[in-house]
Amino acid sequence: MIIQENFDNETAPITIQAEISHSILISRCNKTTIIVRGKANAISIDNCQRLSLVIDSLVSAVDIIKASNFALQVLETLPTILMDQVDGAQIYLGEHSMETEVFSHKCSSVNLNIIEGEDGDYKEVALPEQLRHYIGKDGKVASEIVEHAG
Repeated sequence: MIIQENFDNETAPITIQAEISHSILISRCNKTTIIVRGKANAISIDNCQRLSLVIDSLVSAVDIIKASNFALQVLETLPTILMDQVDGAQIYLGEHSMETEVFSHKCSSVNLNIIEGEDGDYKEVALPEQLRHYIGKDGKVASEIVEHAG
């Protein structure tokens, strides 16, 4: 396991050379950019503000807990992103990570930026924050995404 913690306001990016057997924990890093080169197993991020993370590729997932103003850029592949209590995130998925699954819990202001078209431009897509739950005529609870037009 590789542990990076307590970096604050670093002026230069921190680079981690990862291998497939590595799990990486990034904790209490604020106003810092971390670059993970190679293919790691998993990355966990805990209690970080204004963290920017650039990764090549992962075997399993990036797990983000209690982060604000978070940025993630995936250059190759990433199967899963798990977010819990994330407020303000920009996630850039490369062309090889279009099958990434995103799970969010208690999150707000999260935007996915996905490659659109052949010119490589990103399209920003907001993840829903608000759900409507109601009891249907059959007595079962149903849920739907609330979309705001404007």
